[in-house]
Amino acid sequence: MTTLFIGVVSHEGSRFAVSQGPEGLARQLESRLGDEGVGVTVKVNTADLHDTGMEPVNSSMVQACLTAQLHLDREWAVFLGRRRDLRWWGGQVLRWMRRVEQTVRRPRPQVVERLLNIELSHLDLMREGIRSKSEWVLILEDDAAAINVTDCSQGLRGLLALEGDQPAYVNVSASFANDELGIGHLLTPVGGGAWAGTLTRAVLRAERPVTNTVCAILYRGSFLSSLVSAMDALPMQPVVPIDWKLNLALMRMFDEGAIRAGDCWLVDPAPIDQLSMRTLR
Repeated sequence: MTTLFIGVVSHEGSRFAVSQGPEGLARQLESRLGDEGVGVTVKVNTADLHDTGMEPVNSSMVQACLTAQLHLDREWAVFLGRRRDLRWWGGQVLRWMRRVEQTVRRPRPQVVERLLNIELSHLDLMREGIRSKSEWVLILEDDAAAINVTDCSQGLRGLLALEGDQPAYVNVSASFANDELGIGHLLTPVGGGAWAGTLTRAVLRAERPVTNTVCAILYRGSFLSSLVSAMDALPMQPVVPIDWKLNLALMRMFDEGAIRAGDCWLVDPAPIDQLSMRTLR
């Protein structure tokens, strides 16, 4: 029997609290995939894992966090070989202007505390997935939703049933379009890897590891162990969003040969939408 662990990153008082219950995507996938013979385990994490006994977040930590994000953004663009055209440079200028403003209008420490909680919740669920010894681990943030759950479950079932050429992980959220991410030049179709759902979607492989936020990523269990070890090896300070922590770990793993060209796949258009991104755009 194929086994899948689904972890949901959420918190008390979330505006997407529906994700924590039977109407949430995780429980719907559990039901439908279970009917198809997949052994599914679901865990919803709403705990505040940032121990108040930890080093308190101060203003200098907040500023270091904001600067680190900008540097990682540029490092990631170089790693992907992204075309740095006028649009990209314009975005960089706007980010640095905003950064200068943040040195005057200083964000409160709660901004970093929230990032810490999200990171700790992701890592906690990743470790739970590893301990479950499931073949696959799907980590969802609580704003992950699928308009067509049948298509999503059937397509995921097809990925879970793959034999032979298997990815290390698959991006399955539609947070950003590929052209926004600047990764189109890295993508090629997976041979014989058509999406098994009810809708037409392309399954693509990337020459380098790419990500489309951490809203919904399907990890092969054996790879996840290596990924968590790589993330644990990174310093906790300066704190950066979990998306960037993941990117940094993937860059290091690629440089060390722990993840190779073609190990990263993505589905386009993705079956899972990130609701918070839609409300912001």
